[in-house]
Parts: sequence; C-alpha cells; structure tokens
Amino acid sequence: MVLAEVIVLEKQARWAPELQRQFLDQTVAVRACRDVTSLRERVAAAQSSEKDCVVVLDPMGWPGECLPVISWLRSLKIHVAVVGYPGIELLEPSLRELGVTNLVLPPIAGHEIGDACRRLLSQHSVQSRGKGSR
Repeated sequence: MVLAEVIVLEKQARWAPELQRQFLDQTVAVRACRDVTSLRERVAAAQSSEKDCVVVLDPMGWPGECLPVISWLRSLKIHVAVVGYPGIELLEPSLRELGVTNLVLPPIAGHEIGDACRRLLSQHSVQSRGKGSR
C-alpha cells in the first residue's frame, strides 16, 4: 500500500528514475512531472487521498517558474527539496525564505536526494500526527 508520494518536477528524466530506485521496496510512490500543470494535478491527487507528500524540484531550465511553485507548495504546507546546480548556493537564503525545506547542492549522489526525501517525509508524518489530521 502506498502511504506517501515523492513528486519530482524536472524537464528531463534524471532524478525521478533515481528516486524510484531509492524507494523500490518501500511504501513511497515516485511520480515524475514535466510541467507545472502536471505537478499541480499530482499534488492535488496526493492531498485528496491524504498521502504524505514531498516535492523535488529541479529548477535547471525553468528558474522563472520555480519561485511561484515553491510559494504555492509552501501555502499547502508541503515540504520542498530543490536539486541544486553550480551557483545556486547564492540563492539559498531566498529559497529557504520562500519555503524550500532542503537544498541539495552539487555534486549530488542519488542516495543524498533519497535521504533528503526520507527526512522530509518523516517530518511531514510527525507534523500530521501532531495536528491530529489523520
């Protein structure tokens, strides 16, 4: 039974397949999205089914769309991990202020993103239980 979802927004398949390998034997489904509309639909579906949800954003190739998405996810209280690229560390304070929970800086190994998602999912579960929402 799937209890949680990791939703990955990226232009080209890179991190979603890696995360699928990372969560192969667990109750976490990894969903890939190639555009913001798909991400919004997937997040709404996860929320309506009351699944814990973490979003991984790879802003390479669409940095202008990244900030409104992060703000929207923050309003939904969804944890966000951003996969960094060289130079993004300069934006870290702004990204954190917007609601990014985890910024994974290069060089990046697949297990680092998997570990970040596990931490964020466990934080989400603790917060949900603490609020009595489930």
